[in-house]
Formats: sequence, C-alpha cells, structure tokens
Amino acid sequence: MGGKIMNIHIISFTKKGFSLSKRLKDLLEEEVSLSFGGKIDSEEKSSQKNELSSIHVPLSEWVKAHFRTGNVLVFVGAAGIAVRAIAPFIRDKSTDPAVIVIDEKGSFVIPILSGHIGGANSLAKKIAGLLRAQAVLTTASDVNNLPAIDEFAARNNLSINDMEKAKDFAAKVLNESWHSAESRQPAESDEGALPQFTISLYIKNDILSLIPKCVILGIGCKKGKSPEELEGFVRESLDEHKIDYRSLAKIASIDLKKDEKALVSLAESLKIPFVTFSAQELNQIQQKVTPSAFVSEITGTDNVCERSVFAAGASEIIVHKSACNGMTLAIGIKKINIEIPEEFQKFFIKNSEEN
Repeated sequence: MGGKIMNIHIISFTKKGFSLSKRLKDLLEEEVSLSFGGKIDSEEKSSQKNELSSIHVPLSEWVKAHFRTGNVLVFVGAAGIAVRAIAPFIRDKSTDPAVIVIDEKGSFVIPILSGHIGGANSLAKKIAGLLRAQAVLTTASDVNNLPAIDEFAARNNLSINDMEKAKDFAAKVLNESWHSAESRQPAESDEGALPQFTISLYIKNDILSLIPKCVILGIGCKKGKSPEELEGFVRESLDEHKIDYRSLAKIASIDLKKDEKALVSLAESLKIPFVTFSAQELNQIQQKVTPSAFVSEITGTDNVCERSVFAAGASEIIVHKSACNGMTLAIGIKKINIEIPEEFQKFFIKNSEEN
C-alpha cells in the first residue's frame, strides 16, 4: 500500500466469523473497526449478546457508510454476500475502495475489488500471512507474475492520466510476456509492440502518464478578492502551462492570508492543503526571488508567492511570479524520488520536459 494509512472495516455474520474478526484486529497494526451483521440469538448469554448488539448494523447501512476511497472493507463470510452488498455502490476502479472476503475459518483471503489501486491484493497477502491462510489472487498480472502499472502508481501516490490507456498498457505487457515466452519478437508494425509509459506533471494525451503530486502553488492576493476571480486566475495559468491538476500538492501563502476566503475556497475546490508561513519564515528563504518594495512594506517580506513556494518544500520554480489585478502566483515543484522497478524499465520513457 505504499505506506498509506488505511481504515479497515470488518464485518462478520456468525459467532465464528466474529471470533476471527477480533483475532485479525489484534494482528493488524492499522486502524480497524468491527461490525456484526448476523442474527443475534435472544437466548445468548448477556455478556456475549451485549458485545454483538453494541456493534450490530444492517449490512446495507454498513456498506453505504464505509464504501469510499481510501477505506478497506473486509467481509468475513461468503463471497456472494459481499458481491451483492457492494454491487450498487461500485462506480470506478480509480476511486472504488478495496474489498476483501475471508471465509469464517480463515483459510482463504480473496480480494474482489480494487486489487491494485485500492491495495486489496497486497493487503490480502499480508492478512493471509498473519492468519496462515491462502491469498487467492485472480488479477492477470499477479497470476502471471508480471508488473502491474496501477499497483505501481498507487504504491508511489501517482495518479493515472487515462484508465483506458492503463488498461491497454496492461494488456500489452501480458502480450509482450507471451511473445518473450515463445521466443518471438513482435514486428515493428504489430499492435503488440512494447507498451510505454512516462511520469510527468504535465498534461499528456498521447501516452500513458503517471502524475506525481509535486506541484506547489505560491499565491498572494489583495484582501477581499472573490474566490471566483482567484480560481479563474490560477486555472488559466495552469492551463497555459499545461500542468495537470492532479499534480497539485498544496497551496502556500503568508500567514496574513490564512483566513482569506478566496484562498481557503481555492484549496477546498482543488482538494489540496493550504499552508501559510510568517514573514520571518519567508525571509529566511535563501533562493533568488523577484523582490518588491511595495509588497515588503505591506507584508514584511519582499515576495509572497515565490518565497511561499520554497517555504512549502519546492526545490525549484517552474513558473515565476505572474500578477493580475492584485493577485500573484508562482508555481514550484518539490523533488520526488521514484524508483522505476527493473521489470518496468524497458517500458519507461523519460520525459524530455523534466529533469
């Protein structure tokens, strides 16, 4: 799961399944919640009855509450129960959560949804190891012992520019593997030629691209700017420089602007954090910036947007300060080290636009 913090939600339907759930919770270091969706015997001893009653929930309500990106849903019971329960909620493989089924004896651990992007496969293998069970993986890349591009992306917190391209890439990797196994080389004109991918913060329409969250927006603005005006200014600049919105990591500014409605609204709209720094912190930045005596007089620092970018962790600025009607913007990138696994190196195309 690439170090991601997971919220694991386990539901069981029998006393035996509940016992396994409690055992698994004790074995996992992640945050785990337990629920019970089965019938509670009215003749049950009060202590056992109360334990199950306190966590009892209708299955449909449990799925609705937890079926969201970043969660893991674990069903201890029959796979059919899980399939029927999640079916109405399934939308897109890029956002659906991981779903795993475990039989109540703890013999088999089966990822049934979001095996790669959601991390169900890797967690299933981990759980199987803890329970001394068998992980049952059915994804083509896993059963053929081949690299999976969506799993690599999820592990490194990379977005995929086009899921159809990712699907085509996976199919070509399988095809290339078959050609290699048969000691055949596809002709240059074959559709089975080597698949390719790149890693880029820029919009790419002609190749599978994995997008790192590495872009920092440094923003300064006059008090009272409307959220619509600021967002329009920022989006116009991103579009002009063909920067993919999925590469945005955070917005940075001076602490005088920490409650500025336009900035707070922009961060909410882009779904990224908004961080601020004091003038003293900004003045400690050693990198070269474009100074302004006027800005220094008002804020205590000679450049808000560029200094904020560096203060927020950028290693370089790719778009220097631009100004429009009382708003300023600088765009920087933070260095992210992504190691391309050996099995992927022959498919990787280094981006000429980036170092």
